[in-house]
Amino acid sequence: MKFDSLAKILQGECALVLDAPLVLGFSGGPDSLALLHALHAERVPVLVAHFDHGLRPESAEEAHQAEEIVAGYSLPFFTERGDVAAHARQHSMSIEEAARELRYEYLFGVASSQGTQAVTVAHNADDQVETVLMHLLRGAGPRGLHGMALRSLPNPWSATIPLVRPLLGFWRQEILDYCRENGLQPVQDQSNLDTTYFRNRLRHELLPTLEQISPGIMQRLHRTADLLTAETEVLEELAEGAWKRCLGQRSKDYIQLNRPTFMVEPLALRRFLLRRAAQELRPGLRDLDYEAIQRALDLAQNSASAPRDWVAGLCLLVEGDHLWIADWEAELPVDWPQAPASELHIEAPASLELNRGWRFELHEAGDRRPINNSDPFQAWLDPDSIGGELVLRRRRPGDRFQPLGMESGSQKLAEFMINEKLPKRARATWPLLCKGEDIVWVPGYRLAHAYRLRKESRRVLQVKLLQSNGRVK
Repeated sequence: MKFDSLAKILQGECALVLDAPLVLGFSGGPDSLALLHALHAERVPVLVAHFDHGLRPESAEEAHQAEEIVAGYSLPFFTERGDVAAHARQHSMSIEEAARELRYEYLFGVASSQGTQAVTVAHNADDQVETVLMHLLRGAGPRGLHGMALRSLPNPWSATIPLVRPLLGFWRQEILDYCRENGLQPVQDQSNLDTTYFRNRLRHELLPTLEQISPGIMQRLHRTADLLTAETEVLEELAEGAWKRCLGQRSKDYIQLNRPTFMVEPLALRRFLLRRAAQELRPGLRDLDYEAIQRALDLAQNSASAPRDWVAGLCLLVEGDHLWIADWEAELPVDWPQAPASELHIEAPASLELNRGWRFELHEAGDRRPINNSDPFQAWLDPDSIGGELVLRRRRPGDRFQPLGMESGSQKLAEFMINEKLPKRARATWPLLCKGEDIVWVPGYRLAHAYRLRKESRRVLQVKLLQSNGRVK
C-alpha cells in the first residue's frame, strides 16, 4: 500500500503547507520511518530530530542507527540525550510521562530554534486506541477519551507551533506493510516489548484479550474516539467562554478563579475549567482522574479552607470569592487591606493611605445617619462613646471583640475571624480600629456593639476603607 492521502491530510486536517519545513520526531521505528519515507516522497522539507531517553545501554547505538538512516535521505539531523530516570524522580512522575515530557520539550525546542511550521510525530490508529483505553482505565473525562488530535494548537509546549499526527488514521499493520513494500529497515526498540510499561501491557496483553472476547473492539474504540473528538470540540468552545468569565489573577505558578461565577457554571464546564487550570500550571500533566476533579469540586463549595494537596505538586485554596490552584511554594497575591506594622494614632478628620490602593478615612458626618448601609467597609459610630483618639493596628494575642448585636460579653477575635470566614492569610495583618484595648470596628465585617449609633446620639462619626476601584470585600 501507499500513503496516497498523506498530502491531503497534511494540507487539510493538519493545516500545513507542503513547501515549508517541519520537525519530524524520529525514533527509527516502523512508524516514524514510514512517515519519513512518505514525507520525502512528497518532497516536504523535513528536519529530523531524535531524542535518546538514556534508559537502556543500547539506546546510544539506536540513536546512531537512526542518524545513519536519515543520512541516506540527506536531511538535517538533530539529536539529544536526556536523563529520563532523573527527571521522573525529580518531578514524581512515571518513566513514561517523564520520557514524553522531555521528548516533546526537545522537539519543540528544535522547531522553535529552526523556525519550522510544525512538529510532526508518527502516532497511528493503534496508538490512538491504546491511548483512549489508558485514559479510560485511569478515569479520564471526555477530553481524555477522545484521544489524540490530528492537529493540536495550542498544545502544552507551544502556543504558536502545532503538533500534528498525520498517520492517526492508519493501522499499525498498514504501516508495517508499507515498510515491507518499500524495503525499509526500521530500528528495533526492545523497550516496546517490556510489559513493565503500562502502554505495553495494554498492547501485548489486554487488547489481544479484548479482541478475542469482542472481535472488532479496536475499530469500535477508534470510532468512539472520533465521536468524542467532535463532541468535545463543542464543549471546549463553551469552556473557553467559561474560562474568560471565571479567570481572575494568574501567573506561572498560580491561577485564581472567581468562585461564585465558577459555582454557577454547569458541572461539565466546571470540570473542564479545573482540568485546564491544572494543565496550564503543569503542561505535561495529561490525566486528571475522577477523584481528583471531585475533590476540587467539593472544596470549591466551601467559602474558606486551608490549602489542600491536589495533584502534581499543586494545592487548592478557597478564600471567600477566590478559588486558588497553585504551586505549594507560590507567593499568592494579597488584595485585601493591611494595617501597617506600627499602630497609627488617628483623630478626625483623617485620610490615611494603606497598601495596594486602600485608603482609611475618618470624618464627622454631623447629624446625618445612614438609612441603609450595605457596604461592610464603612460604618457610623457615636463619637461621644469614643471620646478621643483612635488607633489603627493589627491584631494582638488575647484580643477580644463584642460584635454588634452581642449585648453582653465578648468573644475571642480569632474565633470571630474564623466564624466570619476571613481568609487565614489575611488575619494577622487585617486592620482594626481600636480605642485603648477595645476593638471598635473590624472593617469589612462588624462594628463593636458598644460604639454603635443610638437614638440619643447627638453626632455621627463615619469611618470607611476605600480602594481605587471602589469599596470591595
